[in-house]
Amino acid sequence: MAIHFFKNILKTFALIFIISAMISCNTNNKIETNERSGATAENEVIPDSVVQFLITSASDDFRNHQPPVPVDFRNVKIGYLTSQDSEKIYVLCGEFLSKENNEWVNFTTIKTSGYEQYLGKTQYCQDATMVLTNEKLSLELKNKLTE
Repeated sequence: MAIHFFKNILKTFALIFIISAMISCNTNNKIETNERSGATAENEVIPDSVVQFLITSASDDFRNHQPPVPVDFRNVKIGYLTSQDSEKIYVLCGEFLSKENNEWVNFTTIKTSGYEQYLGKTQYCQDATMVLTNEKLSLELKNKLTE
């Protein structure tokens, strides 16, 4: 009887240990992901020419490829990814309100040799270090689109 009781206690401790280890590993992964995705750079500056290029490219793309038709913007921010050559690849990320669905849709505009624009969530925005994150960018993009 004592052996059976001891085995049950041992099984319980083993189970608690395994569950604790799994929770601990999952918590560490969430922390690392949040640190990567929420990265901001306080002392960095993005050249105004890059900011204007990204805003113009995004507004031109929205104007030329409808639907969806954007009626408003929010959470617009600009940052960068670092290439394998240690060069900065600038990205504009945000959300637009779709006239057709009345839903907020994520978008990404990337400065390449020209530009690329994606609708929906992208890894680019999740991995980027954000530098400019003010609401003025949302207004600036909206104004550029309606010019």
